[in-house]
Amino acid sequence: MSFFFLGSIFSSIGFISIAALLWGLIVTSVVLLLFSFKEKSWKLLLFSGIVFIIPGLVLFTQGGAFRLFLVFPLLAIVLAFIMKKFVKKNGENIGL
Repeated sequence: MSFFFLGSIFSSIGFISIAALLWGLIVTSVVLLLFSFKEKSWKLLLFSGIVFIIPGLVLFTQGGAFRLFLVFPLLAIVLAFIMKKFVKKNGENIGL
């Protein structure tokens, strides 16, 4: 009977660790997004979009309004490339 309880504990630990990983990626992405706008860095904006791809895909599978979570990483990546072209065109050295 102790094996049953041990398996139950480990299964909940796995669920908690996956949830912590996803929330960690979401928080990291938001922090990178805020710093990218503060520092005007296209690289941080690109990393923010890349970091949010996995949580965005996980939330996209839930259906309904959660499908909009896939728009955020795509929008961040597109804005990063637009910002990069703006920096090259104007010759300004903003960001990293």
